[in-house]
Amino acid sequence: MKKILIFVIVVAATVAAQTKWKIEKSHSNINFAVAHLIVSEVTGKFKDFSGTVESGKEDFSDMKVDIAIKANSIDTDEPKRDGHLKSPDFFNAAVDSIVTFKSTKVEKTSEGKYKVTGDLTMRGVTKQVVLDTQLKGKTKSPWGQTVAIFKSTTTIDRTAWGLKWNKGLEAGGLLVGENVNLTFNVEFIQS
Repeated sequence: MKKILIFVIVVAATVAAQTKWKIEKSHSNINFAVAHLIVSEVTGKFKDFSGTVESGKEDFSDMKVDIAIKANSIDTDEPKRDGHLKSPDFFNAAVDSIVTFKSTKVEKTSEGKYKVTGDLTMRGVTKQVVLDTQLKGKTKSPWGQTVAIFKSTTTIDRTAWGLKWNKGLEAGGLLVGENVNLTFNVEFIQS
């Protein structure tokens, strides 16, 4: 009985020590870049997203990341292209409206640098990805809030999630690249 009580106290202390952080959207962005006509590049962003980080350690080496992105918020500064990206050819945003990332493992590789492994879900397909993540710093905002700033990058093969639309080019190659570079520049406010 004594061992069970000690275990419960240790678990309760661990849960209580978890610090929660929430994305501060007005100072954060989620961007992507993909090849176009083989040698050019199209960039875009998602304008509507939310997310949290939970960590019991000051250095975030045990962080749990949970991010949700509204596919319908995609913006490439070209309305016709955005409409196509929202269609069933790509995100199928009317049906599969949310893209999620949920971390499953964090490896601290050096001071302020991590490999964050997690499940990326789009169009009902879940695949494991690794985000190269850097803690750019922790600071206080002018309003007294504690803020942690992260930058994460990864490259995914969009076709693995069913975003397969493409056209062949007369000279060879494909209109749209299959590899997509994702960048998360995120400020988290301690809640």
